[in-house]
Amino acid sequence: MTTKKLILLSLVTIPLLLSAENIILNDIDVTAKLGEGGESSLVQKEGYMKSAPMQKQITTKQALEIAGTNGDPVKALKSFAGIVSTNNDDGSELYVHGSKPRETRFSINHLPVGYLFHLGGLHSVIAPEMTGQIDAYLGGFDVTYGAMGAVVDISPKYPTGSGKGRVHIGLYDADFAYDMSLGEDTNLFISARRSYFDLIADKIIDELDSDSEDERKKTTFTLFPQFYDAQLILTHTMGNHIFSLEMLAAQDELKINDTFNIDKDPVAVGKINSKVESNTIGARWIYAGDGVTSNTLLYRLFTKQNVAFYDDDYFVDTELEEYGLYHETVWNLDRHTVTVGAEAKIVNAPTKVHSNAPSLTDFEDLVTEQEVVDIDKTFKAKEYTLFAQDIWDITPNDHLRYGVRAWKTDFQNFGSGIDPRVAYVHDFENDFTVSAAVGTYSQRPSTFTSIEGFGNPKIETQESAEHYTLSFQKTFADNAKLVVEPYFKKFNNLAIADDLSNYESVGEGEAYGVDITYKKKIDNFNFMLAYTYVKAKRQINTNTTKQYRFEGDIPHTLQITTNYHFWESWRVSAYAKYSSGAPYTPVEGTENYLYQGVSYVKPIYGEPYSARLDDNYDLDIQIGKTYKYAGDKSLEISLELMNVNALFKKNVSAIKYNDNYEEDGVYEQLGFLPALHLTYRF
Repeated sequence: MTTKKLILLSLVTIPLLLSAENIILNDIDVTAKLGEGGESSLVQKEGYMKSAPMQKQITTKQALEIAGTNGDPVKALKSFAGIVSTNNDDGSELYVHGSKPRETRFSINHLPVGYLFHLGGLHSVIAPEMTGQIDAYLGGFDVTYGAMGAVVDISPKYPTGSGKGRVHIGLYDADFAYDMSLGEDTNLFISARRSYFDLIADKIIDELDSDSEDERKKTTFTLFPQFYDAQLILTHTMGNHIFSLEMLAAQDELKINDTFNIDKDPVAVGKINSKVESNTIGARWIYAGDGVTSNTLLYRLFTKQNVAFYDDDYFVDTELEEYGLYHETVWNLDRHTVTVGAEAKIVNAPTKVHSNAPSLTDFEDLVTEQEVVDIDKTFKAKEYTLFAQDIWDITPNDHLRYGVRAWKTDFQNFGSGIDPRVAYVHDFENDFTVSAAVGTYSQRPSTFTSIEGFGNPKIETQESAEHYTLSFQKTFADNAKLVVEPYFKKFNNLAIADDLSNYESVGEGEAYGVDITYKKKIDNFNFMLAYTYVKAKRQINTNTTKQYRFEGDIPHTLQITTNYHFWESWRVSAYAKYSSGAPYTPVEGTENYLYQGVSYVKPIYGEPYSARLDDNYDLDIQIGKTYKYAGDKSLEISLELMNVNALFKKNVSAIKYNDNYEEDGVYEQLGFLPALHLTYRF
């Protein structure tokens, strides 16, 4: 990949080769209390137990003050210990404790979304003014969540009829949001965002239209990346009952022509036209009485993905229509908090595909040599989940959380299962707490590994993980806190490659490490140091039981996050990161192959992920000033420099190979990405 390619990838995250998680979507269960989750306080949800392991929380206000978020609080996830990325570009994916990205589940108060981030990862599809709080559960979480690796729960900020709003103009997009009253007990929140990078991109990246080494190899845009999203929440209160209508919609589109692989992989050249859209609408009823709360949600999710690629007219066209009913009741008793819940889903997903199978690794066969598979089928499934748990305050210093999550599905005879989970917290004197959590966590394997054509339809086993986590937390008298959290995760029944049946669910793996977080506040200065150590490996093929590290095995990540408020209206923030380089599979030789009578060269790979790129250094800087006016009106102007190559050292994203697969230098990540924000609040 050239620098050109890196910029393209930083702007584009295309579900190119049937990222078929959209065929049958796995969701997470999250409950936020309506009207809570404001900017200055954190909400403890029904499954939250104070000082339990691996729980990270941040308010929207705190998140927006982290440098490098580009005005999006969801992107503050990168600052948590335990969450690592393969490089510093915005398009890089997040890995949690040795779990692959698809094993981390996102939700918005139980209301599912088709996808969370727009193309390239510059923004999430959730408006900043709608985001009240972000919770990340990196392991050992309770039974109300269904995921194998980790959970990210975004709590919406429900309307209060305040009459307040915001208008934001950024370097790449603009948005507005407004909270209004429609009556004494009825309130409405609306927001919308539209990117306009497509309107100016041709002026910025003209020089990326051709490869400097070979004019035949070029990448040209026919439609620059563009996206929009919109949100609506309508609430009505009647005594202890709250009713809401909630809607989220998003769309992303991109068209390019790419001939970079013309001498290496002649089929993998030509058009890449991608359009992805999603909309979700839900009706919610929440009851909050004396000692009892309940949350009932009826929703409909629709997603559509149309991707055409290569001159041989490969395509992936999928739709998903999911109807769901979710209910949860929580009883707050004397020394017990009891939660009982259930969820039912009906999914229909028409799918048309003309493509080769998507790769599970970075060293699969060339597209030119792979078999093309045709699928024209509607996938259907019914899913049912029951969960129950109790948080028992045994003594003032001892707390126990225990419960089970039971599931059943008729999708391809996957059957049913039960996941037990337990956590224990003990508070010592002098503000010192020790806690532990263990449990079983499961989810369906990636859909394309278990469907006819691409995968093995005889796979009938969920992938699963066993979590073993500890936490040591010490609060100091000088507004400082230290958290040390070791963990071990064992993965079972992974769907891995098999020479005869494409895939078999017999793979194993493990991940272990430690997260260390130190926070300190001195007047208007906030400081956080986060260190992550992880060692992760997995079985790749049934030919051997040997386990290999994979692209998310980033052993060391050290992050420093600071912000300082001064002169009443000024703020400066900085985010610095060091991380180990990502592992990759080296090319150790070549061999020839024929395609349409022409001889081409293909690589011979060495041991999987046996080499590692150079270490990464990143620096993000943000400075802002707020002008305050009468009536709580304000104008904030902020400037960000993101992905700065700290220490003036260029960060490497990949090894560069010439057409004969001989090493020919390296590809570098983006040097920096500027962002300017004008935000008017009224």
